[in-house]
Amino acid sequence: MLKNKFKINPKIKESIEINRSVVALESTLISHGLPYPENINVAKESIKAVEDSGSIAATIGIINGEIIIGLNYNEIELLATSKNVAKVSLNNIALSLFHKQNAATTVATTINIASKVGIKFFATGGIGGVHLGSEDNNDISADLTELSRNRMFVISSGAKSILDLEKTFEKLETYGIPRVSYNSDYMPGFWYDETIYAVDQNFKNIDDIANYLKLVEETNHNSSVLIFNKVPKSKSIEKSLIENWINKSIEKARNNLITGKDLTPFLISEINTLSKNKTLEANSALIVNNALLAGKISKKFNS
Repeated sequence: MLKNKFKINPKIKESIEINRSVVALESTLISHGLPYPENINVAKESIKAVEDSGSIAATIGIINGEIIIGLNYNEIELLATSKNVAKVSLNNIALSLFHKQNAATTVATTINIASKVGIKFFATGGIGGVHLGSEDNNDISADLTELSRNRMFVISSGAKSILDLEKTFEKLETYGIPRVSYNSDYMPGFWYDETIYAVDQNFKNIDDIANYLKLVEETNHNSSVLIFNKVPKSKSIEKSLIENWINKSIEKARNNLITGKDLTPFLISEINTLSKNKTLEANSALIVNNALLAGKISKKFNS
């Protein structure tokens, strides 16, 4: 990616130059992940959560073919309300720039861009991973590839519940990506608090996480580090309910021949309907909660 295509908010640029704590935020949740007006509210609450922690928020997206690092509220509203916003990963970002589109960056693209300008921390909801049925179609998210080849400290609530969590967890190990957590012995299940997959380390406090990440940087570890942060307890949903809704939604998708890139948004929308918005509420809460934790760790890391 050409750096002359980057437009960095002056406040963010200065913060990077003086090694002040900065947290990158993605924009796909604004354009594709959450309905209006929840998308705008969550985007703004995430920025506020980062800044309340003493760090600087850098929401990343593409406006008129220009990569913006630090979207302002008008640009966030544009991505939240426009009908023709592209969703870009590494395979199509150059095409988006070529066509001068308005576009939202996925986890993979946000990590790629943030790492190029010196941002070390990234907060998101859930990462992509190995999809159900991957043995037939080899459908694996580019998020895992970018996590493996960029050193970024990523705070998330695990992989999205609709994925093959066991295979995703194992693939992270294969790629050499540390799987640590904040106050949990297990990887979270996105909408529910814990899976059965034990993390490499459960850190009980932010000081220890920050010191560990400094060691990662000193040893020049090449991949990202995943720091799991489970959904707030008040919004966590029973695992059995989630699994039931997922199975019903997958069956409906099969009956309607919904596959490929249309499958994930269909499943999420269907599960939200079945849950009577409980999964939407959990999604919103965990995104903001992860932004807050990322801001706190980043602040401590740079202190």
